[in-house]
Amino acid sequence: MTPTTSTTNTISALGAGSGVDVKALAQNLVDVERTPRKAAIDKNIAKSQGAISGVSAIKYTLDNLKTAFAALQNQSSFNSIVPRNSQPLALAVTTGSTTPSGSHSVTVTQLARPQRNISDGFASASSELNVTAPAIVGAAFTLQLSVNGGAAQSISVPAGSTTPSGVVAAINAAGKGISAQLINTGSSTKIMLTGTTGANNVFTLTSDDGTNTNTPVANLAFTANLQTAANAELTVNNVPITASTNRVEGAIFGTTLDLYTTTTGSATLDFSRDTSSVKTKLQDVVTAYNEARSMLGVVSDSKSTVPTYGATLVGNALVGSVRNQLREMVLGSSNSAAGGLSALRDLGVSLDRYGVLSLNTSNLDSVLASKFDDVVTLLSNNRENLSSFSTLTAGVAGESVRTLTKLLETTGSLSSQNSTQTARIAAYNKDLLKLEDRMTQLLARYTKQFGAMDALVGQSNSLRASLTSSFDGMMAMYTNK
Repeated sequence: MTPTTSTTNTISALGAGSGVDVKALAQNLVDVERTPRKAAIDKNIAKSQGAISGVSAIKYTLDNLKTAFAALQNQSSFNSIVPRNSQPLALAVTTGSTTPSGSHSVTVTQLARPQRNISDGFASASSELNVTAPAIVGAAFTLQLSVNGGAAQSISVPAGSTTPSGVVAAINAAGKGISAQLINTGSSTKIMLTGTTGANNVFTLTSDDGTNTNTPVANLAFTANLQTAANAELTVNNVPITASTNRVEGAIFGTTLDLYTTTTGSATLDFSRDTSSVKTKLQDVVTAYNEARSMLGVVSDSKSTVPTYGATLVGNALVGSVRNQLREMVLGSSNSAAGGLSALRDLGVSLDRYGVLSLNTSNLDSVLASKFDDVVTLLSNNRENLSSFSTLTAGVAGESVRTLTKLLETTGSLSSQNSTQTARIAAYNKDLLKLEDRMTQLLARYTKQFGAMDALVGQSNSLRASLTSSFDGMMAMYTNK
């Protein structure tokens, strides 16, 4: 009978063979020993990976909460004055964080203006100017600028640039408070000079041809005056005010006026408080808090079926610690209480019995209408851009940002939790490698042992077959069969 492929493989595997696939037997025994140990390690890895996902999900929601609080931590965050201007073509108004509400009257009777002078005409922008004598044609010369009767300041016009365009370039490069430009009148080219606005910025500009004789460049003069320098003149709430520029700061507390032209009679400026942005920002805090609270519940609920991070931090003390800190943010008293307001609850913020935060907008509207400045103090303590390292009191929002920053920083408890889990995963992976090494050695040992056993069985079977054959032969002799 010809052996089947299976029989051939078995015999090949077993030498003389016992009829048993000892290689498969050895592998099966190793797998039985490996499987539960590997499953336990894989389970630990999955648990640590889940914890990392859970912490990352918490960090995401806390970062959103930090952003919401950060929108309320600076005094400038409450710059919510809406100006109404009856003559916007005549002037513009910019309010600031300290601008109070109210109504104001502004009359602009004169704009601040600069002095303007113009030169005589030249044939072109490249005409040579320093031509007093053939020996010095094109030589360098200087301009002498005096502002408001002050000491003269020198402006050098180098050789090779002693032309109208060269003079313009030298004046503009000097940065002495006047500017120059070329004007094409159609029949000639002229240089126009413009000073700085304000009555104290009158100027004179003369030249010296470089001969050390105080001789001016013969054909370069700026005596023709186009406009005299003047201050802006206005009245604000019947108070006369002058300014050297058309940007007037502080004429109304906390505001800047930009003057464009004179007014027709008086312009009326009404500053009303817009509290809608404050309500929106507080609602953002409430929403972000509830999302963070919900996430803490998902990661710590053993029955959660949310993919990736559900039930990943069951029994983890970190969840309780973060939850307590969040509750303190919204329930605790401020270190900058003002006007009878001491906590977010005084602004209409409250927790229900399920821990869900809500905002009573009617209560908030009432407080904003009657105690707006106190609300600003409660939330920001009137601070601006405090460093995270500052120890100054910062109001409810500022202190909450500090707390959340510490939780989220690389040395904070959340990042430390992830670092711990990452280290555990690395250790578990080493355990897997060690397990594989042990199983490889165990397989080799089993294979060797079963091979020896198979050889013995094979020898026994051969001996049995030989003896059987001998006995059968003997019996045949005796029985003549």
